[in-house]
Amino acid sequence: METKTNQMHFYQRFHVLHRLLHIVIIVNFTGLAISGFLLSLSHYNWTKILVSIIGGAAAAGSLHRFCAVFLYLGIVVHLLWLCYYKISLKGILFGPASLVPNSKDLNDLYQNLRYVFGKGPPPLFDRFSYLQKVDYWAVMLGMQSMGITGLLMWFPEYFSTILPGHFVNVANHFHFHEATLAVMYIGIVHMSDTHLLPEVFPLEKSIFNGKITKEKLAAEHPEEWKRINLLKD
Repeated sequence: METKTNQMHFYQRFHVLHRLLHIVIIVNFTGLAISGFLLSLSHYNWTKILVSIIGGAAAAGSLHRFCAVFLYLGIVVHLLWLCYYKISLKGILFGPASLVPNSKDLNDLYQNLRYVFGKGPPPLFDRFSYLQKVDYWAVMLGMQSMGITGLLMWFPEYFSTILPGHFVNVANHFHFHEATLAVMYIGIVHMSDTHLLPEVFPLEKSIFNGKITKEKLAAEHPEEWKRINLLKD
């Protein structure tokens, strides 16, 4: 996870695998949201028209399950990479450059609130801010519960033999409401904090090209910038 520079004063923020997995998440999350809400709201006339365009309820269901499988495969690949990074590359999974929350994140949150209300300077973020860590863990943990409830709904006959039948109904409600929260979070919080900022609108390109300028790195991740310069000295 070391950050590298080149002659153009760009630093590598995301490696190829991370960028590819992000695209996998984007495509399949979008497919899941569209197909899932069309199926859940199929009692409305306008959704019936859209479902018919896709090819019917069976096709929408197949699309939903297809996207679910490939999205979770992306999660599995990421977890396998973390194991490789830790075991083979002797990488550090904890520390200032990690996505694992620590006490600094609480201090940054407090400092950011003070800054918003004009009570102090902005926090000095490291490689990842506390909100970026929330984005990461929302996906990592949310996909586990969405996956479990999705499996219950996908194979109701099997799970009804080992669990009370009403668990399938509970899973259906839980799945729908968590999906609603996920779409709202991505659409409002993640988009506004990442892609809709005036300085990067309409798109934050670093997650797609893997690069970040020296100026942007120093401004948005000053603690990481400080650590890079200390390593150079």
